[in-house]
Amino acid sequence: MKKLFKKQEGFTLVELMVVVAIIGILAAVAIPNYQKYQARARQSEAKVALAAAFTAEKSFASEQSSYTLCLANIGYRPDGYLQTSGSKRYYAVGFSALGTATCGPNGGHNCLYYQYTLPTGGISCTAADDNIGFSGSVMSFTAAGTGAYTSLTNSVINKNNFTIEAAGNVSTTTATFDRWTMDDNKLLVNSTNAL
Repeated sequence: MKKLFKKQEGFTLVELMVVVAIIGILAAVAIPNYQKYQARARQSEAKVALAAAFTAEKSFASEQSSYTLCLANIGYRPDGYLQTSGSKRYYAVGFSALGTATCGPNGGHNCLYYQYTLPTGGISCTAADDNIGFSGSVMSFTAAGTGAYTSLTNSVINKNNFTIEAAGNVSTTTATFDRWTMDDNKLLVNSTNAL
């Protein structure tokens, strides 16, 4: 009696190694491009946040004849600004603590005022995070918070002009902060591109 042997089919070790090598080459090309794409997508967060803060400042100025540092009390609080909320915000947005800036309808008040009682009084907020600036909740490079509003070094404000800033670490390959500013004319500038 004759036994029939079925030919076994499969891949050789060489064929499997070629497939693994091809996958490795594709991953080496695709992963950096994907990370750049993610970083560019994160930059849209800064643009949206600055546009919302711009609108709040302009609305306040139309009623009070002055700009203010106190973003929280003029209606600007980004979604998920509390770091405990589980949000993944990459940018700190707002102003740094500018103690010498003068605002108010007559230009004689500290810019922390958000309600003015002419000629000298008013109600102000404190120069604290979640009042004049809002920290981001993550930094992809270090997996830590972006820090407080004090890292917003390019912000400027007075009675007639303002430049608000957004700064964040959006890259997984560098610790450089990506910085955007928007002024009272809605001019959007990427002052430090960290891509």
